[in-house]
Amino acid sequence: MKSTDLLRCRKLRCASPYRSAAALVFALSSTLALQGCGLPRSGPLHSEVDAAGESSNIVLVPVTEELARTSRGPDRASFPAAFLGAAPFDYDRLAPGDGVQVTLWEHDGLGLFAAGKSGASNLGELIVDRAGDIHLPYIGKVRAQGQTPAQLHDAILRRVSRLVVGADVSVQATARRGQTVTVQGDLSKPGIYSLGRDTERLSGLLGLAAPNQSNPEQLSVTVRRNGVAGSVRLADIYRDPAEDVALRPGDSIVVSGVVERLTVLGAAGVQGRVKLMKRNYSVLDALGDSRGLSDSLANPRAVYLLRRQSAPGTDAAQRLDTRPLVYQFDFTKPGQIMLAGEFVVRDGDAILISDAPFTQVQKLLSTFSATLGTARSISTLTD
Repeated sequence: MKSTDLLRCRKLRCASPYRSAAALVFALSSTLALQGCGLPRSGPLHSEVDAAGESSNIVLVPVTEELARTSRGPDRASFPAAFLGAAPFDYDRLAPGDGVQVTLWEHDGLGLFAAGKSGASNLGELIVDRAGDIHLPYIGKVRAQGQTPAQLHDAILRRVSRLVVGADVSVQATARRGQTVTVQGDLSKPGIYSLGRDTERLSGLLGLAAPNQSNPEQLSVTVRRNGVAGSVRLADIYRDPAEDVALRPGDSIVVSGVVERLTVLGAAGVQGRVKLMKRNYSVLDALGDSRGLSDSLANPRAVYLLRRQSAPGTDAAQRLDTRPLVYQFDFTKPGQIMLAGEFVVRDGDAILISDAPFTQVQKLLSTFSATLGTARSISTLTD
């Protein structure tokens, strides 16, 4: 073989691996260009959400100031007017179930009541029955309900004076209190509490029952009374003395944590479920708690709040419209960021941050670089 032919063969043989690698890269780039959706990503792109809105698969709504304003609920709830206007229970007056200690002295009489060494007849603790009376030997029933211990003393003394000359009476309320309220829920000391000086109002009862204080903003206090119920947050009871309602016998109080969550998806700092830590928790609050948008991945024009429609209307078409509501924020506009701070989320909502178009390009280039590196490695081995 001539020397010129030998040189030509060597050039062709050396060039063939590079030509193969180039062909491989070209084929791969063509495939990825045609199948861009095959690249890894965390959710739909801006263009795909727009296409879903145009095809009526979703209800795509750009966020406005009016929508942000109407998304907010009341800053706080309040107990029913009947609770707010109720006067404190007069625990100084006796009621069914209360106990009284009655002692009698006979200075000159028939000795009807057995006396001790002190000359006093201790009748023990007497319980006000359901009818509101107490019962004394030889005297019978005496009305006690609605009476103070002093008034009950006078009533007993009048009755005893008919039988005994020169008698005296002592009446003292005992620790037994028949008028109680029940408190249960997220508490250290749930149970049944008697109404008294320390439990006259709701705050006093809660002080004894010791609710969980980690987040009073998200702790609901419900009072049920005679078939009527009202709920406020523990933080509001602390802030507003008007919500510190007076308690009534038979009240039932339930303290429960308000657990609400939303999900953050896509190009966020942290993906996952976020707990709503306050009322009127906003989109911006959720993004802050999930470390905001990812600088290297997120498309700030495509921040979405996804919400399932509740269809509260009576129209049949409205009831059948189950398409998700998708609210769009454009974070390239400062005004939209401010609206995100006002737009209130709901339990079960989801926030999606779409990938930026350039992110897909980066992924494509990374794939090319990896493929080209592999091709070069192959060509080196075949050299």
